[in-house]
Amino acid sequence: MSLSLSKKALILVAIPLAFEILFVVIFGALLFLVDNERQRENHAREVSARVNAGLTALLDRFSSCVLYHVSESESFKKRFESSRHKIRIEIEALDALVRDYPEEKAAVDKINDLLTQSVENLQRAQGQLELGNKIEAARIWMQADKDIGLLLKAIDEIVIYQEQVLRERKAAQAGYRRSVEILLPLGAFFNLFLAVGLAFYFNRGTTNRLNVLLDNTKRLAVDQPLNPPLKGRDEIATLDHTFRAMASALDESRRKERAVVDNAEDVICSLDREGRFVAVNPAVEKLWGYSEEDLVGDGIDVIVHEDDAKATFKAIEALVKSDSGTGTFENRIICRDGRGVDFAWSAHWSRQDKTLFCVARDITERKQVDRMKRDFVAMVSHDLRTPLTSIQMVLSLLEAEAYGQLSDSGHENLEAAEANVNRLIALVNGLLDLEKMESGKLDLMRETCTAANVIEPSMQAVHGFAEQQGVRLSAPPHNNPTIFADQDRLVQVVINLVSNAIKFSPKGGTVVLSVSEERDAVKFNVTDQGRGVPEQLREAIFDRFKQVELSDAKVKGGSGLGLAICKAIVERHGGTIGVDAHTGEATGSTFWFKIPRKMV
Repeated sequence: MSLSLSKKALILVAIPLAFEILFVVIFGALLFLVDNERQRENHAREVSARVNAGLTALLDRFSSCVLYHVSESESFKKRFESSRHKIRIEIEALDALVRDYPEEKAAVDKINDLLTQSVENLQRAQGQLELGNKIEAARIWMQADKDIGLLLKAIDEIVIYQEQVLRERKAAQAGYRRSVEILLPLGAFFNLFLAVGLAFYFNRGTTNRLNVLLDNTKRLAVDQPLNPPLKGRDEIATLDHTFRAMASALDESRRKERAVVDNAEDVICSLDREGRFVAVNPAVEKLWGYSEEDLVGDGIDVIVHEDDAKATFKAIEALVKSDSGTGTFENRIICRDGRGVDFAWSAHWSRQDKTLFCVARDITERKQVDRMKRDFVAMVSHDLRTPLTSIQMVLSLLEAEAYGQLSDSGHENLEAAEANVNRLIALVNGLLDLEKMESGKLDLMRETCTAANVIEPSMQAVHGFAEQQGVRLSAPPHNNPTIFADQDRLVQVVINLVSNAIKFSPKGGTVVLSVSEERDAVKFNVTDQGRGVPEQLREAIFDRFKQVELSDAKVKGGSGLGLAICKAIVERHGGTIGVDAHTGEATGSTFWFKIPRKMV
């Protein structure tokens, strides 16, 4: 089982650190021993120097005593006295030096005793000389000379011992020095070996494995098989496992994406900067009759109708230069069999890939429906509205009895015919208006106006209808906010909403037309006490010919286009329209629409 990266890093740091600590400890111990040997050597030298100094002071005392006796010079007497003090100083210094050295202390104590005894003998001999007893003084000198002989022998012994100590210490120092000389290169070599070994270990266990991961990323980018899985349970092995899971998920996603592209009903393709095909999906063969090999490398102008080629390249150029890089355009495609089909293109320009990614959808049927719609509108406008207007004029003449007097039954039938003709004319006009609005051909005459400019003419227009239905109208006070809109079109919207509210309100009910203000818009509300609008129909009710109940057109009248026209007018203003149910009540609803305060 491979170690984790944290443990490897710990090993990489701990082993050299432990070696360095061990090396420092050993080197420090050697330096400590060398320092001890040097101190011992200095100690031996100092002991020898103190012994020699004491001996010199003793010999000086002995000679000054003899010379004073011979010459009776006061200077030799002073030397005799001062040498005693020097001997005492050296004895005290020796005692201090050997206090912690038991082997030397016995020898030094013997020397001190002999020195002391010799000093006393010389002092006694000096005293006898001063008394004139030379024979006794000579005897004492002889004893002192004997003591000095013993002292010299003791001094020789300790000097020999110290010389031996010096030789041993020098030999020990030389050994330690050789150890340091050997240890330094050996430690450096071992440290180098350790660094190379750990680097090799880390390289084999980590860097090589990381290189495998790096190579896998390159293989994934070019869709090549990945290297064998890394063994172990460390972080790198876990990362490799995660990477493989990601690569597997990515491969699965690519397969699904390719399946979607290959089985798409629309043409999915990519074009370069000059409009040449880079890649296409199999749908081109079904829709256009060309294979992938036929199109890749050729320009889009090869299959676009010559009348649309210039507009197509212009649209592509605009997409490439736009900030979003996204847009749509339409053209006609000439299929392999020579027939022309209409296609709508949705395209996105990728600046990174320098490629235009496109989805082309067949809109031939939609174009045909649009042409049929235009033909139908033209037919309704010219072939239906004109005869209906003529019929309406004839019925008006009949009602005025221009062609003779009618019976009561004739007047009743005439009123029914007039109502039906008016309803048909209103339906035709509504269809034409709605078509103009949805095709963008209806121009709005926008100007600054107030809410009162919309509400007052609307209330006047429906006042009579409200009285006829027994419904009361109410318009609560408001701040009369200003909007920028087509006043006549908004009056049309309000009249339609209020008329519907009156139609579906019970006798004695109230319809309220109110105005509320929002930060960027003005909201008009029409509230009734009718049966309300089911939740599932609150959006669909604004579609063409959609009513709450199928019988409403017969019972209440209307074409089913009024709310659709209201929606088209409001949305052309950049506003929204909707309906809300009354909270906590079983019946009633509020139709509302919002108009922006400023131009959209």
